[in-house]
Amino acid sequence: MNQVNHSTRELYVATDGSDANIGTETAPFATLDRAKEEVRKIKTEFKGSITVLVRGGTYYLQQPLSFSSEDSGCAEGLITYMAYPGEIPVISGGKNITSEWRHYQNGIYMCELNSGEEDKINFSQLFINGKRQVRARFPNYDNSDPGKSGMINPALTKLEWPHKQFQFDSNRFTSKRWAKSHEGVVHMFGKNYWGNLQWQVEAVDWDTNTIHLGKGGFQINDIMQGEEATGIDQYSRYFIENIFEELDAPNEWYLDCDNGRLYWMPEDDSAVQKALVEVPLLKEVVEFRGTQDQPVQHIVLSGFRIAHTASTFLDVYEAPSLGDWSIHRGGAVYMEGTEHCTVTHCFFDAVGGNAVFLNNYNRYNRIYGNRISEAGDSGVCLVGSKHLSMGSNHAYPSHNDISNNLIYEIGVFGKQTAAVFISVSSNNTISHNHMYNLPRAAICINDGTWGGHVIEFNDIHDTVRETGDHGPFNSWGRDRFWCLNQSHGPDSHGAGDVKLDAKETVLIRQNRFVDNKGWGIDLDDGSSNYHIYNNLCIGISIKLREGDYRTVENNIFVNPANPPGIHIGYEGNHDRFVRNIIVTNSHSSNPEVDIDFQKRDSNGAIYEFIGPPMKGNWMKELDYNLFFNDIGNFTAIVYFRPLGSKTTHYSLQEWRKLGFDKNSIYANPLFKDPDAGDYSLRSDSPALQLGFENFDMNDVGLLPDFPKHWLIY
Repeated sequence: MNQVNHSTRELYVATDGSDANIGTETAPFATLDRAKEEVRKIKTEFKGSITVLVRGGTYYLQQPLSFSSEDSGCAEGLITYMAYPGEIPVISGGKNITSEWRHYQNGIYMCELNSGEEDKINFSQLFINGKRQVRARFPNYDNSDPGKSGMINPALTKLEWPHKQFQFDSNRFTSKRWAKSHEGVVHMFGKNYWGNLQWQVEAVDWDTNTIHLGKGGFQINDIMQGEEATGIDQYSRYFIENIFEELDAPNEWYLDCDNGRLYWMPEDDSAVQKALVEVPLLKEVVEFRGTQDQPVQHIVLSGFRIAHTASTFLDVYEAPSLGDWSIHRGGAVYMEGTEHCTVTHCFFDAVGGNAVFLNNYNRYNRIYGNRISEAGDSGVCLVGSKHLSMGSNHAYPSHNDISNNLIYEIGVFGKQTAAVFISVSSNNTISHNHMYNLPRAAICINDGTWGGHVIEFNDIHDTVRETGDHGPFNSWGRDRFWCLNQSHGPDSHGAGDVKLDAKETVLIRQNRFVDNKGWGIDLDDGSSNYHIYNNLCIGISIKLREGDYRTVENNIFVNPANPPGIHIGYEGNHDRFVRNIIVTNSHSSNPEVDIDFQKRDSNGAIYEFIGPPMKGNWMKELDYNLFFNDIGNFTAIVYFRPLGSKTTHYSLQEWRKLGFDKNSIYANPLFKDPDAGDYSLRSDSPALQLGFENFDMNDVGLLPDFPKHWLIY
């Protein structure tokens, strides 16, 4: 028996325990709910810390483990629910299917799920031996080229908004006929590939090659009224799933809910009867539900594998602000009305929607040292409600710490998703995370509301694999001042009080960004009040669009797909771009050209300005930078407004006549060992003479205390 700390009380839970037991190591409880009940009793007479140690095994929940303010601990007495040392308990939102399989036909097996009408279950995911299977679909699943393979395009030229139907090309469509086409679900990208949309199929007209759409199409904010973010045209790749007749490939499955039968095509017939079959039923497995006045406090959840939650992409979505996003306010771990709670060292394994969701009032919480992979939607979301945040009501997350997490290969269902998503929130820290293999940006700030976030020491690469535009980081600032300028027309932009909403400066510092698409650090549509410094950016640069008070200094940009620059600049802005190193390569180019006024190739240009202010200075300060490229000279490309009307290439001498880079130089920066990833400067680097300061480029990514058993590389 473990040695007991006399300042701590311990309870135990085990899959072979009993809720009639007393909760000791030798007589453990069987359920987490029973342990929670006992914790409440102990708290009335004991003021120290209480730890619930959970033995290995799978705990299938029939309802979420829900904490209220009554379950809270305190600073001197934490309440901790944690894995027993050396073991991995699984908190499952699903059910173990133990029915016997029998061969159906053509390599497909079938099992009976229900013994009666009252036992009917419905689910949208299937896990065999812990691995998510593929719901029967057309075309068949193929992830060799994410976002492109395993999909087809519609035959139409353009869909009218709102989308009600689309036509398919009969020459490329399935030759099968679907008995229950109304069960089908369409997954389709918007025409600009900023995200995807899902619909329930209403009906299929095989005579006119028309698919009629039912519920859905709300997964992206329709602020652009169907023309930008949600527009559909002949380039919008799609697939349709949940079709029994398309069950024709290994690992595919189909649920006949009406008759309670599950069909599955295994890779190996010999392993069918021994397979562990699990299906998700719950959408959330752990809930922290308090209020601002009575928050859930000082509870720690540690060391669990969290799995088998249902998909949510056809549930209620809402647009929390004017950013591109709509979002489902839910997650496998859901937090609302909390303070000083921690989720640490957990593995979110292929959950159906968002992994962790901090909704409205949440303060001083910690999401630390977790592994999140193959989530259906986003990793960690911090989302408030501006219309509820008035007076003393603070319905938004603030001062939370999202650090030391491994987040990868998420966005299985939703592509307008991020490893960390922030909207209507303030003063959160996103640090020391390793994020990669993502369908869109790693970190997204959906609006400028309140600001004050710190984004530092993150290691981010291989983002935007299935979408277009953006890169490791993107933001929007569609706040009051941006809206005011938009209403006055495209030529009326002028800097003003952007800090009405973007009240505090967002810091982006000491990160390593590696990619080859877009601008990488994409401050879009009015993003304001940012200080961006000491970042190593390989294959990406930065875009400043329609905002103000952005200072970009002491960063290194190497061979970006797009050169740094402004995009539709405000008149009289306070933006500064100083003491940066820019190294461009004429062979680097953005594979996703999405500027509609002309196809372009930067050809080693140092800057690319798209639609600078119509009058006055383009930036408050642009100087003391070092630039270098493989073509042997400085070039800045400027696309004037109206876009497409005039394009000018500036030499360094001509550029300086505009008042820019008068003290900057064209020279080799003399990196120490760039081939080995060392971009620190030699002591004789000319950049040092301009005031550039070396910064530590190694202390990024996961910290040493990240759980070794969750590492995958």
